[in-house]
Amino acid sequence: MKKNNNKTFWPYGITIAIIAVVIMGAGTIMIALQHPVQMDEAYMKKYQNVDNHYNEIQKSQEIFDSKYKVSINNDAFKIGKNTLLVSVLDKSSNQSVENLNLKVKITRPDDDRFDIKLASSDTKEGHYIFPKFSINKRGRWIVLLSISDGKVEGFFKKEIDVN
Repeated sequence: MKKNNNKTFWPYGITIAIIAVVIMGAGTIMIALQHPVQMDEAYMKKYQNVDNHYNEIQKSQEIFDSKYKVSINNDAFKIGKNTLLVSVLDKSSNQSVENLNLKVKITRPDDDRFDIKLASSDTKEGHYIFPKFSINKRGRWIVLLSISDGKVEGFFKKEIDVN
């Protein structure tokens, strides 16, 4: 009688494949925990709130855009102390509007650790003036602006470079 010396290695292959999948899954989880997702707050609200009320937000934005013209009067920030000026004009009278509620968030597109939140403190010559704030990192920054007149709310976004 002959002995069969042919060995099958497929049980080892399956075992190695299962162990490799478990190791890769654990590695993926560890990398994901070290690099968390930054939430998009383009409307300065939580994603779930925007998702649930998106149509109302868009209607409010359309009404706001038909009533007001908004301009952010900064094209660049610098390292150190900065100021932000925002002007809002009534489209029908072409006069500046000074009784609005403005909220500003200055953020980096990839990291919310540097977020700066501001509320308007004063108006002067048709401009909303915000308290001075400090920026200490070069690169691209985003100014998110929420403006409300009590009835409708508008949202604006402007990218500004810091040199």
